[in-house]
Amino acid sequence: MRRTGTRSWWRGSARGSMRIKRIELNGFKSFLERTVLELPLGVTAIVGPNGCGKSNIVDAIRWVLGEQSPKHLRGEAMEDVIFTGNGESGPLGMAEVTLLLERDERDLERRAADASDGVEEALPAALAEASEIAVTRRYFRSGESEYFINRVPCRLRDITELFLGTGIGTKAYAIIEQGRVEQLVNAKPEEVRLFIEEAAGTTRFRSRKLAAERKMERTRENLVRVEDVLRELERQMASLERQARRAEEYHRIKDGLRALDLRVLAARQRAWSDEMRTLGERLAAVREEEARLQEAIRRARSATTEARARRSSDEERLRICDAEIAEHRLRAGEARTLAAALATRETELRMRTADAEREVAALRLRLDDLETESTGLDAALERAATEATEAESRRLDAEARLRALEAEGPPLEQTLESLKDAVVEASAEEARLHNLADVLRQRHEDLEGRRRKLEDERRLLGERLRANAHDTETAREAIASCERNLGGLAAEREALTARQVELAGEEATRRAALEAAREAARRAGSRADSLRELQSRHEGCKRGAAGLLAREPGTAALLASVLRVPAALERAVAAALGARLGHIVVPDTPSALAAVAWLRDSLAGSATVLPRDAERRAAVIVPAGRRLLDQIDVDPQHWALAEALLGQVLLAENLDQALELWRAASHPVTVVTPAGEGIDTLGAVSGGSEPPLEETLLARTRELRDLEGAVAAARNALAREESLLADVETRVAELSVASRAADERLQALRLQLVAAEKDRERLEEERGRLAAELEVEALEASGLAGEGGHVAEEIAALGARRERAAQTLADRRRDLADRQQALTAWRETHVVAERARTDAAVRVAAAAERRRSFETATARSRAAVVDVHERLASLTQRAAEAARGAEAAAAEGGASETARAAAEERAAALTLERDRLRQAIAEADTALTSDDAAEAGSRERLDALAQDRAGADVTLAERRLGLEHLAAQLAERYGLGLDALADVVVEDDGQDAERADHAEALRARLARLGDVNPAAAGELEELRTRREFLVAQRTDLESSLDDLRRTIAKLNRTSRQRFEETFTAANEKLAEVFPKLFPNGKAQLELVPPEEGGEPGIEIVVQPAGKKLQSLSLLSGGEKALTATALILSLFLIRPTPFCLLDEVDAPLDEANIGRFNQLVRDMATTSQFVLITHNRRTMEVADTLYGITMERAGISKVVAVRLREAA
Repeated sequence: MRRTGTRSWWRGSARGSMRIKRIELNGFKSFLERTVLELPLGVTAIVGPNGCGKSNIVDAIRWVLGEQSPKHLRGEAMEDVIFTGNGESGPLGMAEVTLLLERDERDLERRAADASDGVEEALPAALAEASEIAVTRRYFRSGESEYFINRVPCRLRDITELFLGTGIGTKAYAIIEQGRVEQLVNAKPEEVRLFIEEAAGTTRFRSRKLAAERKMERTRENLVRVEDVLRELERQMASLERQARRAEEYHRIKDGLRALDLRVLAARQRAWSDEMRTLGERLAAVREEEARLQEAIRRARSATTEARARRSSDEERLRICDAEIAEHRLRAGEARTLAAALATRETELRMRTADAEREVAALRLRLDDLETESTGLDAALERAATEATEAESRRLDAEARLRALEAEGPPLEQTLESLKDAVVEASAEEARLHNLADVLRQRHEDLEGRRRKLEDERRLLGERLRANAHDTETAREAIASCERNLGGLAAEREALTARQVELAGEEATRRAALEAAREAARRAGSRADSLRELQSRHEGCKRGAAGLLAREPGTAALLASVLRVPAALERAVAAALGARLGHIVVPDTPSALAAVAWLRDSLAGSATVLPRDAERRAAVIVPAGRRLLDQIDVDPQHWALAEALLGQVLLAENLDQALELWRAASHPVTVVTPAGEGIDTLGAVSGGSEPPLEETLLARTRELRDLEGAVAAARNALAREESLLADVETRVAELSVASRAADERLQALRLQLVAAEKDRERLEEERGRLAAELEVEALEASGLAGEGGHVAEEIAALGARRERAAQTLADRRRDLADRQQALTAWRETHVVAERARTDAAVRVAAAAERRRSFETATARSRAAVVDVHERLASLTQRAAEAARGAEAAAAEGGASETARAAAEERAAALTLERDRLRQAIAEADTALTSDDAAEAGSRERLDALAQDRAGADVTLAERRLGLEHLAAQLAERYGLGLDALADVVVEDDGQDAERADHAEALRARLARLGDVNPAAAGELEELRTRREFLVAQRTDLESSLDDLRRTIAKLNRTSRQRFEETFTAANEKLAEVFPKLFPNGKAQLELVPPEEGGEPGIEIVVQPAGKKLQSLSLLSGGEKALTATALILSLFLIRPTPFCLLDEVDAPLDEANIGRFNQLVRDMATTSQFVLITHNRRTMEVADTLYGITMERAGISKVVAVRLREAA
């Protein structure tokens, strides 16, 4: 039952029979040109001399399967896979390899059966039904890579997962080179186990397990963060519940204060209204008396006004007279100045007229020159057009000749390719006959060598018998020496074991300390991350404050975050500042106003904003005592704000001392205690058992600040523990090296003892075999003589066939050389024609350029002619205008002289009128002085009445302002108008003052409550909703952790089961395969005890025929290689891959083992495709298809293919 289950999962996990149908190489290493290798079913051999590029094909397959290490591709850097160039060809910029895999009908049917049985399909859905899968990889010299599956771009990971766990891959057993065999021979038990695990297909489970463990670690970290956030939310919810209760009390007091306030304000409003009516009647009487006096003053003022009007009229006439005198004198001066300027202007204009006439004459000469130049350019342009036409005609003739030559080229190249194929076929035939002749000659030489060897062995047989007795005695002495040395080494090994146990305990202690330090660092970092997350979300802040912090993270800050408060004083600061800790601090008052405006406009909530440089902040009176501000740290830029908020707050040890300090203060102060109790400026006492929400903000800021230092300290501690552990591990490693050295010496002695005993047994058995060997050698010598004669006959018959093949190859090469010479001549003619076409095109371009140059010059010349004509017209016009201006200036100068004489005559007449007006004004001033004295008496009485009226007006204004203030209070406090007081009942009981005092007491109670959070109930509900979400998230994370644990356990269980099944199957198959390579031999796999925390390793134990069971390391080099090959082929047989590449695996094998190896390959080739890279002729005989790799050009590989079965 167990073996049946094993076959089932092997069948489902393998990708089916995806054999290699074709491999295409383009620019990969030595394959410059596109090279295609068709790989049919059966055995394909790739042969060629050393250095021709055979192993590059294996590198190409390994590379396209996803190999990322340049060293595994025999290079230093990945760009080494790109063709680097030679003397003839330059380096390429890209390498590309495409591997075409073919799936047969049986594989598709098997997939359908697996699907019905519930076996997991490893291929993607898009490829599950495809009969062919093409995997392509490209690499550019710039370092970029591209990957394709069926020409669809993909990732390297997709290609790796396509072959993961199938035995096909860069590190699987489908690709085996000689180095891989040596690696297995020298592998440690743990490395052999990895080889078996690849065969078991558990590598994909290992990658899934690692991914699940990484996800589990991330989930644990998320769970820690969620728990931290939940704890923080529970603290905030407790504080918000207290705030909600305070808000409820606040609203109850405020409702009572409203009713009392309305009664007090209504009484004031009615008293002030009665007083305003009395003042109104008094003001009416005063105004009547004022009206009578003002009428008398008006009549007196009317007479005075008429006198003053007459005087003003005389003054106005005097002013006008003075002005006219000044104006006429100014006009006379201006006329004299204008006459002089006009004379100068006339001279200047006449000079301009002469200049313009000279410039017109020069331009006419320039116009004649330009017209002559334009005529010459037109002729040159016509000649350039003719030259361009002729050059274009010659270019067309050159192109026609080139097209005719290009039509002759392809037939020549096709004929050349046909001749090349014929040469390749003849070369392959000649090479095959040559190789066959070499094989026959080598066979004849081997027969002669064996015959001579038999004769030498018979001569040496007697010497071996004589040496046998001496060797036997030497073996006995070696056995005795080894037994003596074993006792001393055993005691030394026990001492080392005791020291190892001691160091193991110390290492365990150091590891535990390291894990504790690592856990402390992780927890501190996780807690800090959680607090930063809360801080980034502004948990605990009002909605408006959180919005401002998110909007202006660089300038806005929470007041709690700018104060560095010790943990012992957090409750004291919270008691002193209260809700202010949740206020926002900004640089200045404009920023505060802008922030409030943004909250209002965006409906983002409400917040209190504190400018740190307020313009009218009250001066702080430093109280006597221990100030709270002096016990905390504040940045210099926030000191003024902190001084304003905490400068009047004292710190006491307890509430009794706080009361004493409050009473002793000379001005109102606030006193708080470290327990959070306090007395404010009004004497209100606060305190209790639960911390306020504001303390949470301070504690979170302080805890985050402390955690940053704790994280650094934890990381330093972690570094120290890692250093100590590294020191212990170094000592453990040194002791382990010493222990292994002792074990190796002990094992070496035991092996020496076993070897000595085996030598003794061998020598005793050897004497009995010598006689039988002599008889066998005589019979073999007789058989060799007959076989040698037969081989000589075959060599003679093969000579004629080789001569015919050589003649055919020479004829085809001569035809190829002739055709290549013809093609070379054609290419030279083609180059000449191309050069002629290029020259003609250059002439056409030059002629066109000259034509364009002449066209440009002609256009410039014509534009210059137009410009000269325009300038001639302009200058002619300017000369005429200058002449007309000179004449006008002369006429205007005469008129200015006449105006000057008239102005001087009018100024003399106005001077006489001015003297008369001055006399009349002096007489009017004497009469006005008498009228002013009478008016002064009436005004004194009027001023007394005005003073009386002003007093009444002030009283009336005060009452009116009182009513306005009352209305403002109503609007501010309750949003009501004065009309709302009409319905309020007012008692006329004389207790208005008591009611006002009661209202102030209620208002003081509200002040003692401080700022309340009206949105506390809503915020509390939001926190409850968030807590429910986080609790559900925690449940999901815990469930995810359980699922991941079950997944890892299932992967471990499946991997362990598959490894055990594969180990058992590999042991059984190795027991079958090993005797085929070692007749009558035995081999098995054994589990060795694991190292601490590891898994058991695997050791290969073998017993060749006639020898004892022993470790692989005791065998000869050839035996080791053959044993490793037996294990690889055993794994291949229990879980065959679709194809297998063997790169010179047969190199270390002798003739006898080569035959056994080839027979195994023939047997396995019935179910899988084999590609062999070999130098061995006997291995070539196994191949159905033979590819030869040559280098006809230095550094460039070329492929020659021969299908041997068809050729035979």
